[in-house]
Amino acid sequence: MITPSKIDLRYAEHKVLFLICDCSLDKHYSFWKLTREQAEKFIKKLRYVEQLTWSQFSNLPRDSTGPTVEKQNTDSFNMIHNQNTSAEKIAEQYYFHFRIEPRGLFRVFGYQKKQYFCITHIDYEGRIHH
Repeated sequence: MITPSKIDLRYAEHKVLFLICDCSLDKHYSFWKLTREQAEKFIKKLRYVEQLTWSQFSNLPRDSTGPTVEKQNTDSFNMIHNQNTSAEKIAEQYYFHFRIEPRGLFRVFGYQKKQYFCITHIDYEGRIHH
């Protein structure tokens, strides 16, 4: 399946909301290993993004906070897909990651489900496919 756009355009004018219900429990890719400083940066970035619509978020520069689309059959795509519990995952696959810090290694991986960004992995050290 080829996704025709970066985001689900039906929700382009909805605010981005974050869900963690599909977040990995692997200690290397979850909240468990974040330092206090990393957790504060993480929460600050999520609050910033939640002020944006999906359209605004998707148009942010990739090297700062904008989402990078995960291509099908890549390690990152498969990692997100395997963590995705959504029934729609067979038909709709809007998988991406974004950076917590510009040009940094601290990234958040997940997928769009309606107006939600479902976080699947938190990569605070740049371990994932780098």
